[in-house]
Amino acid sequence: MRTMKKRKKVEFPPEPLMEVPEEEPRSIRLKRYFWFLGAAVLLIGLLALGLLKSKPASTGSETLSQGENSPDAIIEKFHLVSTVQGKKRWEYYADVARLYQNQKEAYSDNVYAQYYKKDKLTSTLTADHATVNTDTNATQAEGHVELIVENGSKLETDKLNWDPDTDMIKTEGWVHVYKGEDEITAVGMVADTQLNNIRFTKDVQTKVRDTRELENFSKPKPF
Repeated sequence: MRTMKKRKKVEFPPEPLMEVPEEEPRSIRLKRYFWFLGAAVLLIGLLALGLLKSKPASTGSETLSQGENSPDAIIEKFHLVSTVQGKKRWEYYADVARLYQNQKEAYSDNVYAQYYKKDKLTSTLTADHATVNTDTNATQAEGHVELIVENGSKLETDKLNWDPDTDMIKTEGWVHVYKGEDEITAVGMVADTQLNNIRFTKDVQTKVRDTRELENFSKPKPF
């Protein structure tokens, strides 16, 4: 007679319980949130700073005068004629002019101006930039300023002011004048637009030019 062996019951180990993560404290969550927010603000600030540095700065006196304001009008191929009792006194050309009504000023680039006396052209001025008072027409030219007189004289400087009431030009900077056989350099000058009556301020040096060096300084109108 067979003896029945009792089968041993196999017991499996209980499945491990899944570890339930502890809830992160609220203070840590807030710290992480503010850290990410601060990093985003810093990144935006750096990008804005980079854009400001890449923007070309304004040149000449316009930066100091206009501040954060925008011009009231921008005129391309600017052309202005000033007359006194029906006679032409001044004719002004510029590639572009920016007008500010409150300041009563116009800022312009690539300037070409002609001065007249008794309706007759006396001299021509060219400059990189100029500021014109729209009430008085007083002009301050800057950057590679050249005044060419119809009699063959020429003035070079970096900044020049013209007073329409007296028809006098003035500069406190370096000047280089070609007048007949004379070539003169100095610092500071007051003269009329025909360079007939010139008064230099200081550091005046004069030399005689060879007559073969005399040249025609005239330039054509820009447009």
